[in-house]
Amino acid sequence: MPELPEVEIMRQYFEKAAMHKTISALEFHDPLFKVFKTSPEDLEQALIGQEFLKTERIGKYLFAQISGGNWLHLHFGMTGDLELFRHNELPKYTRFVIQFEDGDKLAYRDLRKFGVIEIVESPEAFRLSSNLGKDLLSIAKEDFIQSISNRKIAIKTALLDQKHYAGIGNWIADEVLFNCGVHPNISCQNLSEAKLEELLLDAQNVVREAIQKDTHYGDFPAHFFVNYRKEKAIHPDHPNSPVERLVVGGRGTFIVPEKQKLQ
Repeated sequence: MPELPEVEIMRQYFEKAAMHKTISALEFHDPLFKVFKTSPEDLEQALIGQEFLKTERIGKYLFAQISGGNWLHLHFGMTGDLELFRHNELPKYTRFVIQFEDGDKLAYRDLRKFGVIEIVESPEAFRLSSNLGKDLLSIAKEDFIQSISNRKIAIKTALLDQKHYAGIGNWIADEVLFNCGVHPNISCQNLSEAKLEELLLDAQNVVREAIQKDTHYGDFPAHFFVNYRKEKAIHPDHPNSPVERLVVGGRGTFIVPEKQKLQ
């Protein structure tokens, strides 16, 4: 599933591929229209003859401002991505194509069709109506700590709660908890403000490094814990403590017991 780093990489890709080019036509290749939360007719009315002016991202949600008003919102579900092309052969699993007057075409591809394509008023309006928190990379330390401290739920469950800050996905949560030596089942109220600040800073550093290194799922920097995120894997720093799998808040969770002790 595309997480924050991959969606930020796609945002940058979208900017290089689609900015300030007149949209000449749209193609719809999802017969059941599962990914379209705005009708094809309304998408055509909002987009054809217009240009994209800028992009924004909130967590795993991508937005592009349309010159005629409103924004295009793209969510990539579990398998979505973007591909720029000019030839007539449609990229595999294409569900939607934006054609530009210069001959470029931008495909939205989604194998499992859990993504979303729609027109929204603005990223902020979408954030508020969807009960999303601020983006992980922009949330203030004080707001992050306040949103978690004194909660009686497991820290991993809190980290995955998008209503306070948007962008921490499952592998990122495991990565951060490993780096900071925190057991995922520890209650938030048992963590100090200093430890919560450490979790935030590490999450932001992990995400920024993943973006900087153009990371995609399955192709992580060698030192990332996610590379050992399977049961009985051996992390080189902890050869005597095989990785264990837990379920926390209904999500598969991986820890190194020697480093992440439940106190």
